[in-house]
Amino acid sequence: MIILLAAAVLPAVYLLSQVYKMDTIEKEPWSLLRKLLLFGAISGVPAALVESLLTGVLMNVFTEGTVLYNLAAGFIVAALVEESFKFLFLYKFTFRSPDFNFRFDGVVYAVFVSMGFAILENILYVFQGGMGVAVTRALLALPLHAACGVYMGIAYGQQKVNSLYKPASFSSVARACLPTPILIHGFYDFCAFMQTEIFTLVFIAFVIVVFILTLKQLKKASREDSPVNEVTIDAQ
Repeated sequence: MIILLAAAVLPAVYLLSQVYKMDTIEKEPWSLLRKLLLFGAISGVPAALVESLLTGVLMNVFTEGTVLYNLAAGFIVAALVEESFKFLFLYKFTFRSPDFNFRFDGVVYAVFVSMGFAILENILYVFQGGMGVAVTRALLALPLHAACGVYMGIAYGQQKVNSLYKPASFSSVARACLPTPILIHGFYDFCAFMQTEIFTLVFIAFVIVVFILTLKQLKKASREDSPVNEVTIDAQ
């Protein structure tokens, strides 16, 4: 049991440590980061309940296993629900926080929330499926959640900047931060659900491309980090 727990948790800890190291100007308080991890995990509970309800509805609308079913399951049931609940807790605990004073802080916060969610999910899957599942999820699912966190966090940091110049509401920030993570997460799950040779190849190519692009964006965001009150407002 201890080995399985370690296999489920340690890859996420490694990813968190790498993002934390890239916050080079001003480290975030561990009290806040622990809270984000905890509530990221907690966000998985309401997300699972909503996903269960939506899956029941989906099975009455589409035939299970069809393209339309898998599209809805991937983009709505999984991606929209999970990323929305992550964002809810991210926004609640950080957007008005005085600690949120650098753009890269948004990336750190979003990744910690995402990894909290992923750790809980990973523990459940690994304890059910064993070490083989742990390895697969360490290579695919955990980096996927981290990638969604990175893209959410980059947009989140920019919205913090924008909020200094114009009013920012929960809905306006959500509209800016959620589309890219939902598209990435949704297409990832859709390809996985299809379970055909063609979609398996598309899935592998997609994962590689997303991970490469995410790493580039992460390094760029870290390198160009600056105080939110010294950044020019986004033209959008």
